[in-house]
Amino acid sequence: MLKKLKIERFKSIYEAELNFGCANIFVGPNGAGKSNVLEAIGIVASALSRGMDQNALDLRGVRLSLPHLFKSAFKNAKLPAAFHISAKFEHGTYECSIRSGVNSPYLEFHSEAMFDGDQKVFGRGPRGARIYGQNSILNEIDLSAMDTHRSIWDILGSILKISDDFRSEINDFSNFAIYAPQTAVMRGLAIDARVMEPLGLTGSGLAQAFQDVLGARVNASNRFRIDDILSIIWKPGWADSVRVRPFDPNIVPPQVRSEGALIYIRDKFMNSKRNFVSPFDASEGTLYLIFVATLLAHKDAPKVFALDNVDGTLNPDLVRKLTDHIVRISSSGGEADVDVGQQVFMTSHHPSALDSFDIFNNNHSIFTVNRSGEKMQPQGATAFRDIRPPKGMTQDDWVLNHKGKNLSQLLLEGRIPGALF
Repeated sequence: MLKKLKIERFKSIYEAELNFGCANIFVGPNGAGKSNVLEAIGIVASALSRGMDQNALDLRGVRLSLPHLFKSAFKNAKLPAAFHISAKFEHGTYECSIRSGVNSPYLEFHSEAMFDGDQKVFGRGPRGARIYGQNSILNEIDLSAMDTHRSIWDILGSILKISDDFRSEINDFSNFAIYAPQTAVMRGLAIDARVMEPLGLTGSGLAQAFQDVLGARVNASNRFRIDDILSIIWKPGWADSVRVRPFDPNIVPPQVRSEGALIYIRDKFMNSKRNFVSPFDASEGTLYLIFVATLLAHKDAPKVFALDNVDGTLNPDLVRKLTDHIVRISSSGGEADVDVGQQVFMTSHHPSALDSFDIFNNNHSIFTVNRSGEKMQPQGATAFRDIRPPKGMTQDDWVLNHKGKNLSQLLLEGRIPGALF
């Protein structure tokens, strides 16, 4: 699990150090920099996977941009030569400095290093790369011609000797992606060129992925867990069954064409002869819930992922129910009582999303995000505030001090600094 991320000179983030749990959420106004921190995570994941060319970053959900625009460029501040990101995991650390010029076709490594626990595995700088410890024999390999957008791990990771725990963390983290489902894509009315398995970043492949989950459920030893995850689909109250079937001309309008199977949702209040609707008629909120449930339940889905704008198309009540669900599943608590090994990062504009988090639980992290800047930072730099109770305060003290009000109420009253403006 990613425990800590340090970011310097990346987009609107001048300098920040963030500590994470299993479930993490960033709240704040539009343009505050919430998505930027997700993209910083995506860059590290890409570096530990296929490298940092534009296609690799796009597949992580990092927004396409000219390479030199990834570096901070604040007024009255020196333009940096590179931006720096350091990722600390439970069993090791990876850090890199990334450079990009105005004419650069892609981001390039200025330096990078990996530590397995406290033991350095490799290092790289302008003067070359070096492998350390039990892997030092690999220094016989000529790395001088290595592509500047590919990491040492990308090239040598399969043969480097590191602890099993750290390798497992890297493997899980390297599949990180930022999801932002779009209704038109989930309905099959628009195409996302980024082909991902099992789910596209904006919702492509939903029918097949959901079918996979239903198929796995039939003989699964942990069927109760899958049913628990899928239960979020029924929260709007009108649907009681979801099926995946071929194109049905009796349900889908003839002018609509879709390849392969489609999701059909049963409306429990309708006549049994006309109670199924296709994605083209179904509530966009229900499609979104099906997407998130599939992402949580599918065996091939990333174990570390982000949902940008988790409130999506949902009303306030469903925002709370969905974030409750995600936090409980990822934190392996509640009725499921199973460690599913997931780590989730979310952004939201909706106050009700906060009420799913327990600020006394170290597995939960809430960050307010705004452009106020910290001390000694340029004006307009993204500032993060980790919402935690004062040292020594108990949950009972907190409730009494705030008269039983939940976090969303405190936010709307302006009592959580930096969350609104």
